Amino acid sequence: MQQFFVEELKAPWLDKKQRQQCLKVLRMRKGDRVRLVDSKGNGVIAEFTQDDLETMEIVEPITWPDKKRKLRIIASMIRNERLEWMIQKACECGVDEIVLYSAQHGVVRDFGSREDRKLERLNLIAKEACEQSYRNIQVPVIKPIELNEIKSYMSDLNVFADIGEAPHFVECVNEDTTTITAFVGPEGGISTSERQQLFDMGFIEVSLGNNVLRAETASIYLCNMVSVCEVIR
Repeated sequence: MQQFFVEELKAPWLDKKQRQQCLKVLRMRKGDRVRLVDSKGNGVIAEFTQDDLETMEIVEPITWPDKKRKLRIIASMIRNERLEWMIQKACECGVDEIVLYSAQHGVVRDFGSREDRKLERLNLIAKEACEQSYRNIQVPVIKPIELNEIKSYMSDLNVFADIGEAPHFVECVNEDTTTITAFVGPEGGISTSERQQLFDMGFIEVSLGNNVLRAETASIYLCNMVSVCEVIR
């Protein structure tokens, strides 16, 4: 069943673009149903009552299980196709916010003159991934920030991933942890000064296992580990 994000759970229900998608792409007609989720995270299953899809009626509400923890990923900028893939999959795997970061060792550090257009595209990718995976939120993708801005995005638990003798990420999550900020560096690694400033802010170093992960893989791994913690802790 197709899900759409809407402003409110009332008429006119879908906007023009969404209605055209139902008519022309999905070939929906009277009696077909869709999932609708409003800007507050409330959801319903609604049924079209006319073939032109202009009117709908609510069939039943949708409920989601409560999440124990929210995950924010501060993701160092990477090349375009890999960044888009990471955002899509992280949204499907449960991330709650993605903040882009301009890393000192990053191959890509900003979007240049295309920033507004690029952010619009990335947020559209995130929105569609959240619809596809039946999320009740639209995950925001925040424009690239500098190191000194990270303090504004800190949580109960603040970690950065690296290879070494650090404790595994899962070991650092406990019953009292409700919000997590995870910093993911570029494939070139974080610089010595970045590492020290993260420590100074209160971040702790964690391991994601023995294997070397690409930047986008590390983000997906973190999402999945938080999901595991939802079950075991």
